[in-house]
Amino acid sequence: MAAVVSRRSFLRWTAFSAGLLAVSRLRLAPGLAATAPPVTGLRVLTPPQAEIFAVIVERMVASGAPDMPAVRETQAIETIDQALLQLDPTAQTQLSWLITLFEWGPPVLQLKLHRFSKLSPQEQDAYLRDWATSSIATRRIAFQALKNLSFLGYYAQDATWKGIHYDGPWAPRPPRVLSAEC
Repeated sequence: MAAVVSRRSFLRWTAFSAGLLAVSRLRLAPGLAATAPPVTGLRVLTPPQAEIFAVIVERMVASGAPDMPAVRETQAIETIDQALLQLDPTAQTQLSWLITLFEWGPPVLQLKLHRFSKLSPQEQDAYLRDWATSSIATRRIAFQALKNLSFLGYYAQDATWKGIHYDGPWAPRPPRVLSAEC
């Protein structure tokens, strides 16, 4: 049975994912960072989904600024994947379907002969704009979910802070570790 994607579930998921991603990067006390080994593999996203998501994130955060690291030089996708562990399996399944639909949408929605990841950067930007300004509310909500995850996953990386002129928190930070334990 296919999962039903409603406007309300996308709104709830978007808000929930934004909060979880921000919180997942923090540890309340050094003792909570324990000794769990860092996660090196994906836990929610499959490698093909992670690759598609990386292309999406690259277009979403593209600023052209030379002092900003490339998405693939950060742990943005791993950070997003870690945050997705907090979601219920239904939301994870909905995101999986959204990534697939987003990747294969251009042939159907724009009559392009390529998938999203194979489009030129200009065509990718136009496709993203179509989702952002769609007359279909579910497409706009799906775009916002992808945008929130993209921005939070990328700008949660310490390597991006210099490029946005953020010196980091004033208070000493406890260690942050991507770990198998949540």
